[in-house]
Amino acid sequence: MKAKAILRNQIKDRKNVSSYIFYGSDQEFVYQAARDFATGLGVSDFDIVEIEPEARDQNSKDEIKIKAVRELIRQINLTPGHGEKKLAIIKQADKLNSEAANTLLKTLEEPPTSSTIILLSSDLKLISTIISRCQVVRFADRTGTADQTIIRSFLALGEQHLKKIFATAEKLSTDPDLDSHLETLLVTFRDQLIKSPTPSNLEKIKAVFEARRNLRITNNRRLVLENLLLKFIYG
Repeated sequence: MKAKAILRNQIKDRKNVSSYIFYGSDQEFVYQAARDFATGLGVSDFDIVEIEPEARDQNSKDEIKIKAVRELIRQINLTPGHGEKKLAIIKQADKLNSEAANTLLKTLEEPPTSSTIILLSSDLKLISTIISRCQVVRFADRTGTADQTIIRSFLALGEQHLKKIFATAEKLSTDPDLDSHLETLLVTFRDQLIKSPTPSNLEKIKAVFEARRNLRITNNRRLVLENLLLKFIYG
């Protein structure tokens, strides 16, 4: 099961654990997954605490120091301000120095009941005792080979004949990973919207949202995809 599907199920079933390690080479994507998970848990931005490596000067190496971890622990032990939970995100957790890691470990052993801790890392280069106390969730790159092919197909549609559009819709309608591809496409268009906040890019995002919703309530996947592709081209 894919990482986001695992987390969605935990949110739905209210069976989330207290500590996670999210890891993958695309750290921007992994971080966004942590923020999305926080939203799914109903955690407000006000109740999210984040720390990351810091260096005092050019001669110091980037690391997460014990002072930052202690402050994070203090924050997540406070009563949530706008909901039922607080959430901590530790970026580049593999850069915890030994003192910081040991201090964090004590909290992972006896976590606050109203808090969730997520450690982010590009790999699993963390001390084994920390790993053993967390649920490990691996994230593949947001644009794997299959997804890149799908994205190229979508983005090139403006130059293709209507027959080609319908053929593309027919092919995609039988793809078992269609929802995953649409989610990847959604991330791509969201990135485009951030870089270029135009009505056109916003409409593309709305169209994908609508298509994903319709695919859950109809068996005619091909028709939904045809409508989506036509909206991309003709608006």
